[in-house]
Amino acid sequence: MRRNLVWLAALAIIAGCGPAISTSLQQEAGGQVGFAELAAHPDKYQGRPVILGGEVMQVQPSGQGSLMPVNQFDLDNQLYPGGAGLYGGTATSGGTFLVESDKYLSPSQYQPRSRVTVAGVVAGQRSGLLLLQAREIHFWEGPRWEKWYYPVPREWYDSDPNLEKWFTSPYFSPWYPEGRR
Repeated sequence: MRRNLVWLAALAIIAGCGPAISTSLQQEAGGQVGFAELAAHPDKYQGRPVILGGEVMQVQPSGQGSLMPVNQFDLDNQLYPGGAGLYGGTATSGGTFLVESDKYLSPSQYQPRSRVTVAGVVAGQRSGLLLLQAREIHFWEGPRWEKWYYPVPREWYDSDPNLEKWFTSPYFSPWYPEGRR
């Protein structure tokens, strides 16, 4: 009995270490084309399978499926999209691409700033952006919000000079409970 539990635990751990995108799709995509080249000439690569990743900007229902704009970041060897917020990473975005899925993508899961890797087929352009018809989407993690973000971004208080003093030093401090003295 105990031996069976050990084997089950080992199998569960191994199953969790699978690839983000199926190996058959990775082989089908072959050598990757740079995002700048894809975005500049989507008609040239139409019908070609590619793997891209980045941060979700929003999810919009579209018929039976969904349309999801993604802020592109380069992928590492595990197909994880790099970028700002990843352990203090400083990668820059290559631009935006659209993912069209025939499945409904829940906005509660695919929140803005969530990380995804998408395997899909280049389907041309829509609104001047590269359009991918999704075949597989791997959700990595939800948005990472810092509890104590200092200095506070101006967007938090709508750049209102009357509120600015409450969100900057000496009134706001990340070292005190609730951010205030």
